[in-house]
Amino acid sequence: MKRWPCLGIAIISLLIGACSPSGEGSMADLVIRNARVLTVDSNFAEAEAVAIRDGVFIEVGDNETVQNLIGEQTRVIDAGGKTVVPGLIESHVHAQSVVQREYATPHPFEQLGSIADMQRWLRTEVEKTPQDQWIQLPRVDVTRIKEGRIPNRADLDEAAPDHPALFIWQFASRQVQVLNTAAMEAAGITKNTPVQEGGEIVLDENGEPTGVLENCSELTSSYLIARTIPDQVYLDDLEQLLNSYNEVGITSIGERHSNPSGYHNYEKLKEEGRLTTRVTVTLGLSSDGTVEGTEKAIRALSIEPDEGDDWVRTGPLKLRVDGGILYGSAFMREPYGSKALSFYGFDNPEHRGELLIDQEKLNNMIHTGHRMGWQMSAHITGDAGVDAVLNAVEASQEILPDQDLRFTLIHGYFVNRETARRIAGLGVGVDTQPAWYYKDGDALSNVLVPDRMNEFIGLQEWVRSGARVAINSDHMYGFDPNSSLNPYNPFLTMYTAISRKTEGGKVINPGQKVSREDALRMMTIDAAWLNFDEPRTGSIEVGKLGDLAILTDDLLSCDEEQIKNIRSLLTVVGGHVVYEKEL
Repeated sequence: MKRWPCLGIAIISLLIGACSPSGEGSMADLVIRNARVLTVDSNFAEAEAVAIRDGVFIEVGDNETVQNLIGEQTRVIDAGGKTVVPGLIESHVHAQSVVQREYATPHPFEQLGSIADMQRWLRTEVEKTPQDQWIQLPRVDVTRIKEGRIPNRADLDEAAPDHPALFIWQFASRQVQVLNTAAMEAAGITKNTPVQEGGEIVLDENGEPTGVLENCSELTSSYLIARTIPDQVYLDDLEQLLNSYNEVGITSIGERHSNPSGYHNYEKLKEEGRLTTRVTVTLGLSSDGTVEGTEKAIRALSIEPDEGDDWVRTGPLKLRVDGGILYGSAFMREPYGSKALSFYGFDNPEHRGELLIDQEKLNNMIHTGHRMGWQMSAHITGDAGVDAVLNAVEASQEILPDQDLRFTLIHGYFVNRETARRIAGLGVGVDTQPAWYYKDGDALSNVLVPDRMNEFIGLQEWVRSGARVAINSDHMYGFDPNSSLNPYNPFLTMYTAISRKTEGGKVINPGQKVSREDALRMMTIDAAWLNFDEPRTGSIEVGKLGDLAILTDDLLSCDEEQIKNIRSLLTVVGGHVVYEKEL
């Protein structure tokens, strides 16, 4: 499963170092000098200048050294003392879904933070929507609603008395829909309407529908208009989003749940010369949980492990093992408690969330993937769910003791010392999202018990254990780096890891803060390690791919509150400037 033979990289580096400039062909394509270069190498060394030729770093040193590599065709950039960092790796986004969702509805995504915001938005839509056409509100998680609840029928009726309108709240196996009166009437839903198994029309104390439907998507799906994005528009919009990533210093992304078609769409952008961001594509895997069924599902992908190149590459296969903490469906060791049950709308005092794949099936699926040559990963948020996944990884490693499996835990939100040490010992990597702490920590701290919040996205515990962790956004709705559902501004991500402040300014368990250097590692070299890419990217070293960003402020010394406002002034991928503002 190791991607890059270290011997080969060493030889390339030696050859580059051995060549002395002897003509224009040996000159650099791009030189950046007068900079504070944070190399993020093993010593976290600093340099003054870098030179790039044919897409890779050929010199990292001082101004005098790179001067010998400047020829007539070399572009020279004077950084004016500004900080240069390795190209940032956003290891968890859903860029393809962002593009599809943005086109599917007649309005751009907007982050709504209160019932009043939703009503304002709905009134605006009512003014421009035919009366018989249904209006669906944008996704808003209950943790981000000021009132601490989702809208009810009366809220929607007040803003849209005559137009059918609904709000959908969904994750994993649970879907909650809230319909206004006009929607209930348009769909002909009454207390006697039949529903599929597991579905419920929620009734009030008088036995009448409240407007809330649980797991009844079949009652409304035919009324919702979803536009299908044309192929060319899809590629154009995907290119635009990747350019937006470049604008904040991102040079590589992990497309965290896709399929072979999605992989080939990125290849098409590359072939057309429109790909400005390196992409590692995670492929979703579902099967019946048997060895035979998993083998069949993997073969049906018709794509190979490690297929691709430096620009587009297949990454791990991904399983969904539990739900999410924002929805009360993360699979936890202990019951959620009374406050959380009320907040999430559950009535079972023993509720611990949901495990979507039992232990035997997990063992089968994870080991079968490993045996067939794939790196594996799992969406898993709760601590009990992590236990189950690690049991399966451990069982697989006992059979394949000589393989570097690098299993990836995606989310792993509740960390404790025992789990962190186990993860480090198994060589498992972690892919987690500090911005969820930033956006949702205030609400969760009011409903989860203190011990649970102390562990929530506990980055310092990973560091102490020696586990490799990549921090990222899980970007899934909206194009803007700061107002998307999960903001993909990497400096907000690092700010949260460093300050451990919520959006409301609360610091929960300050012992989980990490240093600025560690935060940068988590978005560069450690993120590269997650996908076996650390010999080629993640740091500024001779022989590695020429990816970097020049920043507006010095990440290591600026005021802590300024970190989230840092931007890229110039972003370089493979020696090509893909984004530039005046230095």
